[in-house]
Amino acid sequence: MDKRLISIAVVFGLLSTNTFAATDKAYQHDVNINYGASSEAFSDGGWSADYRYYSTPVSQDSAPYAISGFLAQTSNIGGNYSFNDDLDSYAVNGEYVFASKWFVGANYFNLDNDFYNANTYGINLGYYFNATSAVYASYSSSDGDYDAGFGSKGNSDNDAFGIGIRSFIPLQSIAGIDLQANIYYSQSDNTLTNGPNGQYNNSNNSTIVNLTADWYMTRAWSIGANYSIQDDKDPYSINTAYHWRITDLISARAGIAKSFEPDWDGVDISLSLNGRF
Repeated sequence: MDKRLISIAVVFGLLSTNTFAATDKAYQHDVNINYGASSEAFSDGGWSADYRYYSTPVSQDSAPYAISGFLAQTSNIGGNYSFNDDLDSYAVNGEYVFASKWFVGANYFNLDNDFYNANTYGINLGYYFNATSAVYASYSSSDGDYDAGFGSKGNSDNDAFGIGIRSFIPLQSIAGIDLQANIYYSQSDNTLTNGPNGQYNNSNNSTIVNLTADWYMTRAWSIGANYSIQDDKDPYSINTAYHWRITDLISARAGIAKSFEPDWDGVDISLSLNGRF
């Protein structure tokens, strides 16, 4: 058995047999160590770690655990790093929330492997129009260089504009439903040099609409669905996730997602160890 699988099994085994009464204290630091893979090749998955700092304490005594950071509506900054056998990436991002509930954010993302390197910069502006909802607009610009083989080099520039809305609706029968909708328009310019036919240039654009709904049956357990409208296909999937409170500081999370379009074999599995303090 792969050493990574043994480590995951040991951690979750210890957590399941050492559960203590946990109180839902407010937190300002949120740390996660994650592993994700397909059930068809679970040992070939990827690892990631992320951290986020909130400028004021985040309450988690009434809201679903997974979205308490969004519902806090407070300034924050964070970053993450992920890797697998083929590539690694890292990102930093932050958001400043004004007293008026307008907010502005910025982000940076880098993706790198043996043949491709890309940098993406983004900004966003939004408004929390009630205690559980926000609207926003965003812009991002990316530049990527890749090795096409046989001496050929490629470059891709992409600009994307988006608008979106997110709202959590508390309900009496269940904890509530988290609804998200956004639309993105992107324009890309691609160049290939030293190719078989000399230099090649290509430009294209695309529009993508994303719709997401997560039903929180309890504050710890959710069932969700995702649907996307794209130029040549409309992918959709379903998922479920559970958040175990182990101690005041430590939690464990597990999630399963099934894609129907494209219809991949197996399911996607995610496991996380979370610390909040």
